[in-house]
Amino acid sequence: MSKLLKSIVSMAIAGAVSTSALAADGTINFTGEIIAASCKIDGGAGTSVGGEKGNQNIDVSLGKISADSLGSTSSGSIVGGKGINLSLDCGNSADKLKTVKLQFDPNSGSGIDSKNLSLLKVTGGAEGVGIGIYDGSNKLLNLAANETIDGALSTTGTGADAKTTAKLNLRAGYVKNGAEIKPGAANGTLPFTLTYE
Repeated sequence: MSKLLKSIVSMAIAGAVSTSALAADGTINFTGEIIAASCKIDGGAGTSVGGEKGNQNIDVSLGKISADSLGSTSSGSIVGGKGINLSLDCGNSADKLKTVKLQFDPNSGSGIDSKNLSLLKVTGGAEGVGIGIYDGSNKLLNLAANETIDGALSTTGTGADAKTTAKLNLRAGYVKNGAEIKPGAANGTLPFTLTYE
């Protein structure tokens, strides 16, 4: 057998052994379903919503907040909070569903704040703060734990005349993350998906 052939056989055996060793620890099984439900989002006062169903952008201005007001609050306290009251109109596409969930994907946006994993990381230069998302009961969501904002779907009519709607109420604001406050732009992006049950 030539040196080249022996070398190729040795690499093939080593590759087979290492591949089988990597696959021995377990299995992840995914389940789910693609459904026809599609809801248009409209925003309340202070919230601008643009785009079409399935690709909407919600713009929320948190304003200009004094570093002094952030410095005087404890870590986890919201400053400059803004209500984000969303109305969903799903037409007749969700008439057999009961709940809609606003599920966030911070890692596809500006990321999770490394000092406080519940917060969205800010971009633009400011330090010592993140953006907190609060549910309708004023509870800070843990973005790293995939917590959601849930709303009940309500349907009137039946069949083609059915109209399903929901309300999703949340707040957002700057939250001190425990590090020293440094002024600067404090922006963030937080992609979301509507899921249904």
